[in-house]
Amino acid sequence: MSLIIKNFWARLAAAIIIPIFLVTGALFPIVTFHWQERVDSTRLNAETLLESEYDLLLQNMNESFNQVLATAEFPLLRRFLARQKNPQAQQENHTAQHDWEQTDALFKTLMTHYGRYTRLTVIDTQGLEWIAATTEPLLPRPPVVSRAASPAFQNAMALQARDLYVSPPRLGTSGDSEAFVTTVIDIATPIFDEHEQRLGVLLFTLDWSLIIASLPHAREAHQGNALLVDAQGRWLLPDSDSDSDSDSNSNSNSNSNSNSNSNSNSHREGEWFGRPLSEHQPLIWAAMSARNQGTAILDEHLLSFRSHDLRTHHYRSQAGMIVSEANTQPWRLGILLPHPSVRGLLQESPLQLLAIALVYLLSVAFGVLWVLSNHRLRTLRQRALLFSHEARQYAREVQGLYEYAPCGYHSLDSRGRVVKINSTELKWLGYRADEVIGKRYYRDLVTPATRDAFDATFQQVTMGREAAAECELICRDGRHLPVAIQAAAHLTEAGFQYSRATVFDLSERKKLEDRLAKQALTDPLTGLGNRRYLENQAAMEIARAERSRAPLALIVIDLDHFKRINDTYGHDVGDRVLQAFAATAQNLLRDGDVLCRMGGEEFAVLLPNTTREQAMHVAERLRVAIANTPTNIADSSAANEALIAYSASLGVTLVSAGETSLQPAFIRADQGLYAAKEAGRNRVHWHMPIA
Repeated sequence: MSLIIKNFWARLAAAIIIPIFLVTGALFPIVTFHWQERVDSTRLNAETLLESEYDLLLQNMNESFNQVLATAEFPLLRRFLARQKNPQAQQENHTAQHDWEQTDALFKTLMTHYGRYTRLTVIDTQGLEWIAATTEPLLPRPPVVSRAASPAFQNAMALQARDLYVSPPRLGTSGDSEAFVTTVIDIATPIFDEHEQRLGVLLFTLDWSLIIASLPHAREAHQGNALLVDAQGRWLLPDSDSDSDSDSNSNSNSNSNSNSNSNSNSHREGEWFGRPLSEHQPLIWAAMSARNQGTAILDEHLLSFRSHDLRTHHYRSQAGMIVSEANTQPWRLGILLPHPSVRGLLQESPLQLLAIALVYLLSVAFGVLWVLSNHRLRTLRQRALLFSHEARQYAREVQGLYEYAPCGYHSLDSRGRVVKINSTELKWLGYRADEVIGKRYYRDLVTPATRDAFDATFQQVTMGREAAAECELICRDGRHLPVAIQAAAHLTEAGFQYSRATVFDLSERKKLEDRLAKQALTDPLTGLGNRRYLENQAAMEIARAERSRAPLALIVIDLDHFKRINDTYGHDVGDRVLQAFAATAQNLLRDGDVLCRMGGEEFAVLLPNTTREQAMHVAERLRVAIANTPTNIADSSAANEALIAYSASLGVTLVSAGETSLQPAFIRADQGLYAAKEAGRNRVHWHMPIA
């Protein structure tokens, strides 16, 4: 009897332990596979977000650099500073006052047009501030103050033409108020006249909070946090959201009530600005300072980061050289996302946890019942049949998930022939399974332009390594489908058996990238190309003209008295005039001509294969059409039309042989434009290229 009891307990223990090990062994690879997929997806998401954040930051900074450089070349600004430098010219009070008023009005217009600066300042070579446009109202003509001690002025005075000084982000002010309002960056460049004589310094104070407002995409999407620090690890974002988790034990909350009456919201905006990242996130700083870019796993988070040095990586701007304070470059930009865990993966779905627990319970119960109930063999067999049915049902469900997943799946043999493919990918391609499986090589479905990338990836997979590639698939109807392929090999002791690949449709992402690229090159008001678009087109046309020896002409157009239109009728009417001009000019130009808005009321036309006589003829046609085509400024619901007439001054020149950019021709055409203005406006003036 004692032996029987011992065998019973031994069988009962085995009936409990063995099912637990078996179920664990079956579930472990499934859970691990899904967890690894989540980790890979998180890493890809972090890298994608980081690339987007980096491109936006680089675009915003380069646009600011170009705006400062373009403003420094305004002839009005040079004439104003030259007058301040000439003691005799300073005695002409009426003319000096007129120049000051024009320059001050120009800078106020730039403040409104650019919309990203808190202060625009003009300083002469003695450090005296003559023009100061701010977001705060000033006196009719504020007293001249000295900015000689300003680091921006001192650094800019040591630079050459088209060089920039960029200060580190700092707590700054708006207008003349000494109270903290926002975080700012000073961008300064020297101003030279046409004889390369130094006239002074142009200083733009950039509202840093506006530039980095687009960066925390990850936080806005409830996915993670954006990080931005300088070379010393000082925090450059003006908010503390990313630090809230790591500083949960700080006493900031306990002090907030006592200081609520003395601290404004604007002060709390810079709570974390300038603090070393090593104090509250030492692991993150250690990872970011160790190398220039990469991905790191830190406790429960995944960090993707890269660095950017403004002094050396400003090739997308027009700056010759950029200098900044020592030990502040490069900046380091990072994206911090929660790192997936097996526990978190299981907790996402209560039904999944319930199903796993049910499998364990059923397995243990089956063993216990088998031991306790030999006489219930038939019942146990029925339960086994039921369990088998559930397993088949589960297999069918898994097969259904495979076939109709939101992404494509396929498997290839060692020669690249399709041995398995799900319905989702077949639907993308427009084929039936019997037309592809065992009959088609997958590389034949890849476009020739991306076939090399696929071949290299498949070669790595056949060697037992995981690999990924972006390719384009050729659909049955001839469409090209952009996809991302992530593949791994199924290996046995005999070696490679087949590949298993996951395919993601990148159509929406490609459309978004194309749309963003188009927006970056288009003026939103008129629909014309912007300055960047003109530079891109000019590079191609200059190269084509160099090869074909064909003439290339440039027309610069400025609407006369446009500020008077804005002041009299309002900016809405001014916008309608700009749109009407764009429509009128486009109707008169050829298909190959390039019409772009350079900013404000200034436009440029690039005329390929056009001689001087032809260019002057086109310019005159434009001038006459503009003068004879008044703009209807009445509301669409008004019964009568309200027309406003306007005119334009035009400068014309040719791009000389050997010029590698449009800038010299643009300067000549601009000089011709100002000559037309001086001659009475509503004129066309030719400016001869220098031989």
